[in-house]
Amino acid sequence: MRPVNGRIALSADAGAAVLVAELTARGHEVRALGTPDGFLSLVNEWAPQVVVLVHPAPGFTGRVRRAAPEATIVLVTDAAVDADAAEALGLHGVLGEASPIGMVVVAIESALRRASEHAELSHHQDLLRRMLGLATGIARLGSPEEVASLALDGFVGALADSAPPGLGGVQASGVFAVQFGTGAPVRYFGAGHYSGIEGELDLSEAVDQGLVGVFGRAGRTARGEEQRRVFLGIHGAGDVRGAVMAEGVEVPGALDDLVAIFGGLLGQALGNAVLYQRSTFDGLTGLYTRTMGLRRLGETLGLAGRYPSATTVLVLDVDHFKRVNDTLGHAAGDLVLIALADLIRATCRTTDVPARLGGEEFVIILPRTDEAAGALVAERLRRVVAAWRGSFEGAELSMTISIGVAAADPGEVDGAALVGRADDALYVAKRDGRNRVVCAS
Repeated sequence: MRPVNGRIALSADAGAAVLVAELTARGHEVRALGTPDGFLSLVNEWAPQVVVLVHPAPGFTGRVRRAAPEATIVLVTDAAVDADAAEALGLHGVLGEASPIGMVVVAIESALRRASEHAELSHHQDLLRRMLGLATGIARLGSPEEVASLALDGFVGALADSAPPGLGGVQASGVFAVQFGTGAPVRYFGAGHYSGIEGELDLSEAVDQGLVGVFGRAGRTARGEEQRRVFLGIHGAGDVRGAVMAEGVEVPGALDDLVAIFGGLLGQALGNAVLYQRSTFDGLTGLYTRTMGLRRLGETLGLAGRYPSATTVLVLDVDHFKRVNDTLGHAAGDLVLIALADLIRATCRTTDVPARLGGEEFVIILPRTDEAAGALVAERLRRVVAAWRGSFEGAELSMTISIGVAAADPGEVDGAALVGRADDALYVAKRDGRNRVVCAS
């Protein structure tokens, strides 16, 4: 059996010097006291793993158990101890006072192994609870960046309790290198002493090689001897790939399966977050996609039906947008669309819902807004956009927009029909010269 060194409290007088010397020679830390009150104070303050009681007075064993509920007790006595009493006191073993020193040492080291195994099991269970709690937390959909940051902080925090003494003051820290899809740049997130570094992290060769070694290899774990490092590979849907490193921690090999399970859950959470983001937000402008925008319109109309209020939509697009793409290229066109999305966000209220319908066409949902108020919002946006100036490779950029405005009829729940009326009004604005607002009514 593997040796386990530990803290042993011995309730005995100077006659136990041979036992103390033998245990100390085996690498254990031993403290011995013969006075009952002093021994109870020792046990209460020092928290030994094993308590050895040599011929204790009646009732003293129970007092020790109450002072050290987590300790494993070995009793050396010639007094009779029945099985029920031994079980009630949680005794690991009962030996006679005439037992050979070697037998007593074997019983004590057996108790140490039991205490160590119990502590390890408790730690594993606590870490399991924390990992599952963290997995539950990151499963709630947020942005991939939020999931990655939360997961890294939680992973490092959960493992930090495993850090043994003697690491030379190394702070529990970590790095998460992750790629949110094929072709996307590798993003770095830091925790602990890495958290203050902006941009690409200044990683040592050992850390960089460790991350590369498990990058994208789902559930793969590896260790670095320097500063007690553990590496975990991540892979999820949406072709999310990454690797997590925690340092200043120690993860027993028995926990590899648990860490790998967490890696799988993290990959799943990140993949779901990426897929949700792609289906919810337009990749270029960051506004809602057409599908999500129309869904939000349906929700808004539903609420307006239950709690009667007006709803107005604006449908707009960029005038002569094709000229920008044809003369300056699609990169310039993308810049124009990004700028328009920023102007829309800056103009809208927090309750308004902008979305990109496709190409250069956008929709803005205005809850609790009638057509007249919607027309004022549209006109303000039109003027802000007309005043915008940008540049691309030395060429000046500007744009104007045409906007159609339509208000929902009382009780109307057909969002597509409402958008259709605003689109018809937009067509009229285009026909009548562009750079103007036209109401459906």
